[in-house]
Amino acid sequence: MKKKFLDNYTSRQAGMGDLQEIHRLDEKKSLHYNDVPGFTLERLRNEYETPGFDITSSVHLVFNQDEKLAGLIEVWDEANPPVHPYLWMTVDPDLENQGLEEYLLAWAEERALQVFDRVDPELRIALRSHSDHAIESSITAKLAAGMTQIRHSFRMRIDMKQKPEIPVWPDGISLRPYNPERDARVVYEADEEVFQDHFGFIKEDPEEGFGKFMHHMTGDDSYDPSLWFLAVDENDEIAAICLCCRYGPEDKEAGYVSSLGVKRPWRRQGIAQALLLETFGEYYKRGKTKVDLEVDAESLTGATDLYRKVGMFVLRQFDLYEKELRPGKDVSVNTLEPLEE
Repeated sequence: MKKKFLDNYTSRQAGMGDLQEIHRLDEKKSLHYNDVPGFTLERLRNEYETPGFDITSSVHLVFNQDEKLAGLIEVWDEANPPVHPYLWMTVDPDLENQGLEEYLLAWAEERALQVFDRVDPELRIALRSHSDHAIESSITAKLAAGMTQIRHSFRMRIDMKQKPEIPVWPDGISLRPYNPERDARVVYEADEEVFQDHFGFIKEDPEEGFGKFMHHMTGDDSYDPSLWFLAVDENDEIAAICLCCRYGPEDKEAGYVSSLGVKRPWRRQGIAQALLLETFGEYYKRGKTKVDLEVDAESLTGATDLYRKVGMFVLRQFDLYEKELRPGKDVSVNTLEPLEE
């Protein structure tokens, strides 16, 4: 895909000094399409400080003739192996469909080719990128760039008009609080085990993965360890986790479930439902009546059905697009297969 730049615009790589302007543009777009402010500045900073991510080489900015930020694109290739370079694009709503999307996607595709030297030549490499289903300009540009929609996901929400039901726990399962000093590593390992059954999962080096997990989950003021719920068996082994934040990634008025999962031996016993009801009850006590989470619309474990059962509804849809850059063996999870012993 060839980059074609527009008259009266300039472009350059980003730096941490651009955070305020990037935040301004993100907020403008979020308010325009979803009537919520979007990421806080602190959360944006934490994202850009993710281990292995370099803003100076991975975020490209475009400015208009008034030197205002008109659009940007991020290339996330910090995973190991980086077989799915991930793109996130933001264009000023007042400047959509004027060629900025095409330019930014072309820059990002060229930038993504850098992963070839870091990936075994036998492995498949494919760009991936989500688009909010409401942003037609983004979808149109991705299709024109040769990307194909392969899946979609939902942001789901519950609006609690009254106190939620009291959870019922299966025999032998109990809830215990998270202890950051004792439980951080075992919770990470439980999260990894659970998400091996989710579409797109790629196994990483445990040390790298643990560092990224803790950075992402605890690195800004949405982190509250009292909102991390652990379901354990009679031997105190973690059977399931529900890791929540004080507020969501875009809406401070809503609580947020970052990670919910049950290990295979304990599935289909009602543990996930009990964890959700426990979570809803805790948020309700704290004065939050809205709780959000993200889910693969075609969840391999059937999570979407559970969320509907407890009263959640689809708030937004995100479409996942892909473009193959190099054929080969796909090492990401696409179907529910038995885990390796």
